[in-house]
Amino acid sequence: MNFWLFIHVLAAIVAFGVLFSQPLVSRSVDGAGAAFAKVGINIQAPALLVVIAAGVGLMYDTGRDFGEPWVSIAFTVWIAMAAVLFFLVKAHRNESKAVAPLTGAMHLLLIVALWSMIWQPGA
Repeated sequence: MNFWLFIHVLAAIVAFGVLFSQPLVSRSVDGAGAAFAKVGINIQAPALLVVIAAGVGLMYDTGRDFGEPWVSIAFTVWIAMAAVLFFLVKAHRNESKAVAPLTGAMHLLLIVALWSMIWQPGA
């Protein structure tokens, strides 16, 4: 269990950590959008895949039921995160004003995911 939990948390930190520095860096550095698009494709997207794989491994390892409501919430949030990340990368490439609201959406989705996995509603 500790192995999957460690990988799950580490991958989440890698996938979402950059999102907290992104607004400041984007406003202060010219051309940061292209760099953040590369980070999204080469670091965040693979880490997001590891998050779901390690989460599934953790579920199997602990014998939890995939039908529990908190698990459904977490899977739904993960799908939404993957979609938002896709649009966020496109927004960075185009230097679009959509970067800020998409980044905010990722922050909110992260909060919902954390709430779901920590308090496990319906468990």
